[in-house]
Amino acid sequence: KAEDRPEAVVVRLYEAHGSTVVAWLQTSLPVKEAMLCDLLERPAARGCLPLEQRGVRLSFTPFHVLSILLVLRQ
Repeated sequence: KAEDRPEAVVVRLYEAHGSTVVAWLQTSLPVKEAMLCDLLERPAARGCLPLEQRGVRLSFTPFHVLSILLVLRQ
């Protein structure tokens, strides 16, 4: 659960193999909005991530950590 937003969940992911990759985040949760955030759960400058039928498309560089704030429908 997000610290300051009861309607949101924070997901933290990292690339552990030293590669540049594209990944898809899929969930059965009713996601209304997805955005990159920092470790303190503040939205990042790049802002919202597009929601697609497959989920959310993420790009990783080697050993990169991503924090994604998923705002859920209520």
